[in-house]
Amino acid sequence: MLYIDGFAEKAHRGLMQFALDRKNDAEEFRRREAEFRDIYAYLDSIRPPIYPLAIDRKLATQGERVFETVCAECHGTYGELEAYPNRIVPIEDIGTDRARHDALSVEHRKFYRRSWFSGYGKDRVVVDPGGYMAPPLDGIWASAPYLHNGSVPTLWHLLHPDERPTVWKRSENGYDEYHVGILVSTYNELPHKVILGSQQRQFFDTRKFGKSHVGHDYPEQLSEQERRQVLEYLKTL
Repeated sequence: MLYIDGFAEKAHRGLMQFALDRKNDAEEFRRREAEFRDIYAYLDSIRPPIYPLAIDRKLATQGERVFETVCAECHGTYGELEAYPNRIVPIEDIGTDRARHDALSVEHRKFYRRSWFSGYGKDRVVVDPGGYMAPPLDGIWASAPYLHNGSVPTLWHLLHPDERPTVWKRSENGYDEYHVGILVSTYNELPHKVILGSQQRQFFDTRKFGKSHVGHDYPEQLSEQERRQVLEYLKTL
């Protein structure tokens, strides 16, 4: 399925809806469909990269056991016993920013199901998903920032809900090996000199609409050692 709420079946037409514009008429969509079919096939062929840095294999093995106990029910299992449940977690349970959830009504999704984009109902459409889909975690080390709105800069912060920065700014291209994610500078407030300037766009402010970093607090049931073990295991996926 596509999107964080998993409401639309994976298909090339699902990508094409983002070209909706008054200058693109129905004939233009039909003319471009073959191109998007190829784009979809290419995207579907991409495989996650292998973590290129050192991994503590003993710690990762311990982390795998913790992961399978606490995380696998939603995110699936990996390796020889690979399985992905496509599980949608109710919005009240996951507790993450609900702006995306609330943006599309049941009627919106029903309209999509009746449209050309779903093959007039040929493709599966979930009209009331009720939450967000727990994504597969293949290559998770390389897909920061995290949560569906990109509000959490590293896996370490994802595993430490109380430590997530209120405001952060990414480096140009740095990678944080210890925290596993993008290298950032963190702030409690926007620096005064950028409050009114265009530089605001360089800062991720989790207090803004649609950008909250709360929720997915399941790691709080883990000890600090278990979190470190899981963090090491995630590098192997």
